[in-house]
Amino acid sequence: MSQSPIAPRVARFVMDRLGYGPRPESIEEILDRGPERWIKDQLEPSTDGGLETRLRAFPTLSYSIAETLTRYNADQRSLALSLQEFRSAHFVRAVHSRNQLQEVLTDFWFNHFNVFENDNPTNYGVVQYEREVIRPHVLGRFKDLLTAVANSWAMMSYLDNYLSSARSINENYARELMELHTLGVDGGYTQADVVQVARAFTGWGIDNRAGTFLYRGANHDQTAKTVLGQTLPANQGKKDGDDVLEMLARHPSTARFISTKLCRRFVSDTPGESVIARGADAFTRSEGDIAEVMRAIIGTPDFWNDAFGPGKIKTPHEYVVSALRAVAAEVTSARSFVEGGRSTLTAMGMPTYEALDPTGWSDRGSDWLPNPGSHLNRMNFALRLVSQSLEGVSVDLRALIGDADPADAAAVTAVVDRRIFGGTLSPDVAAACRAVTRTGSLLPGFKAVGMALASPAFQVR
Repeated sequence: MSQSPIAPRVARFVMDRLGYGPRPESIEEILDRGPERWIKDQLEPSTDGGLETRLRAFPTLSYSIAETLTRYNADQRSLALSLQEFRSAHFVRAVHSRNQLQEVLTDFWFNHFNVFENDNPTNYGVVQYEREVIRPHVLGRFKDLLTAVANSWAMMSYLDNYLSSARSINENYARELMELHTLGVDGGYTQADVVQVARAFTGWGIDNRAGTFLYRGANHDQTAKTVLGQTLPANQGKKDGDDVLEMLARHPSTARFISTKLCRRFVSDTPGESVIARGADAFTRSEGDIAEVMRAIIGTPDFWNDAFGPGKIKTPHEYVVSALRAVAAEVTSARSFVEGGRSTLTAMGMPTYEALDPTGWSDRGSDWLPNPGSHLNRMNFALRLVSQSLEGVSVDLRALIGDADPADAAAVTAVVDRRIFGGTLSPDVAAACRAVTRTGSLLPGFKAVGMALASPAFQVR
């Protein structure tokens, strides 16, 4: 039986939306197994021994906050090393993990519950935050994720709740909990609710010596409170905050808000009402089971119809990771494309783990290519990638192009179109890639790869 001409396009789309894009062998693998089987594996991730071996190169990933503090007190340079390894490990996971959806959702939920890496004392706990708070819950129950965030060193310090007491309440966490984490800005809460929730979380803080979350009962407001019309009795202690989390996790506005954000990430910048409602219904019916919400969204015509649409513009982070995967790059360090200088994520406006505000980075693709300068930085990255001038990144372009002659731009373009784009490369882009000539030591075929990665066709997913 001959293969449908749309099958490679669909395979690429699945990898682009639920992962960080195909590696050279990915499209054929998905076509052999079927997209449904690949999606099932992504929703039920298994242990990735190969990835775990790669991550052993970053020993600080396993440090507790207490150990990080102890090492910093002995040598202040140790914190910078830890954060550097944290960033590099992030890209090793994104590029090499076979559990692509898990990595995309880890990035999604970290951004949803954003903390700023360089905030003090948040920076001592940011590695543990992703490792123990975000990552274990990305396909689990939203209530468990919300609770883990609320009890984390990183969030309590980033939004200053560790300073909040009955005598002097701090509203930062209470406001962002409702506006950004659960109900959404139009979710039906008032400023009075913000104050009541802030009172419920008084005494929630951190222990600077043990490096842990700490509830201080003496700092808690023990009087009765009313949140969203529901009464919290007096003298409940920490249970006040726990009750608020339960209330918010089950609220219909939370179901819709979370569904909308997931649809915006996985479907389009402007998802339709039907797919949002489908996700929200799955959220409510499953009591916030994130995997079930994802299944509901993926099962809609809206999701699959977008395979034949114009695509959603990649963020700088998505662009860099997808380019690295497209050429089967081996990544051991992210310094060369994360820290400073042109053609880095800093130059592209998205330094890793450095979204300053609680809102995190924009999840609308249209916000990420506002001017030609933004595109130029991406083009510079693609050129450095195929020129093999990125420290900590090795690329074997001959493995990508197979038997094609690297001096023959047309032959290489045909391979790139099939293995990276699933046969969707536009005639204009393909013609431009075929027409390239040698530049210095860079063979025409290799330059054609760089041009394809820098093209508008690769800027979308």
